[in-house]
Amino acid sequence: MQTTKTHVSKATINRIPLYYRAVRQLQQEGIRRIRSHRLSEIIHIPSATIRRDFSSFGEMGKSGYGYSIETLVKAFGQLLDVDSAEAMILVGVGGLGAALMQNNFRRNPDLNIVMAFDSDPAKVGQPVGGIPVYAFATLAAHLESTIHTAIVAVPSSAQTAVINQLEAAGISAILTFAPQPVACRPETTIRYIDLTSELQSLLYTAHQKQHATKMTLPKQKAR
Repeated sequence: MQTTKTHVSKATINRIPLYYRAVRQLQQEGIRRIRSHRLSEIIHIPSATIRRDFSSFGEMGKSGYGYSIETLVKAFGQLLDVDSAEAMILVGVGGLGAALMQNNFRRNPDLNIVMAFDSDPAKVGQPVGGIPVYAFATLAAHLESTIHTAIVAVPSSAQTAVINQLEAAGISAILTFAPQPVACRPETTIRYIDLTSELQSLLYTAHQKQHATKMTLPKQKAR
C-alpha cells in the first residue's frame, strides 16, 4: 500500500471513487499504463489535479513514464476497502429510493442494500428489486448488528426524526438526499447529497465554458 499523507483534502477524497472506477475499466480493457493527460481526457479532471491527488498517496508513478494501472487499481481499491462487502439499509421507498433499490449498485458488488424501510403501509411488504420492505417502526427488530450504514431518501421534514432513530439503532454512516444539516452524534458520519445544488453547479460551469468559448472565437470580418 502506498504511504498516504496525514491530511488529504475532502475534494481529493471525493474523487477517489471516480479514479477507481476509471482505472478498473482500463484494466478490464487490457491497458497497463496511463499518463495523467490521457486519464484527464477520460474522466474530465485536469491532469494537474490528477497528479496532485495521486501524490497525496505516495509515489504512484514516474515522470514521463506514467502510472501502472495495476498499481492504481490496488491502491485505490485498498483506500475504498472494496474487498470488504458493505451491507446497508435504505429508508424511504419513494421514487428515488425505489430506483436505488432496483439498481442496487450493480457495478459495485461489494455494496449491497439488503433491506428497506418506509412508513407507508401500502409499501410495507412489497419487495422492490428483490429487497424486502419493512415498516420503519420495526427498524430495531429487523436491523442486524453488523449493519452500520444507511441511505436516507425521505423528505427534509422527516429527515431529523429518521436520522435520530437510525443512530439509536446503531447506524453510524448515513447518506441522505435531504440537504438540510442535522445535529448528530460525534461518532456518526453523514454525507448530504443536494441534487439541486449539484445541478446548479453543473449549469454554472457549462455557462462559463460557453461564455469562454464565445470570447475566444475569432470574429468574422464584415463583408
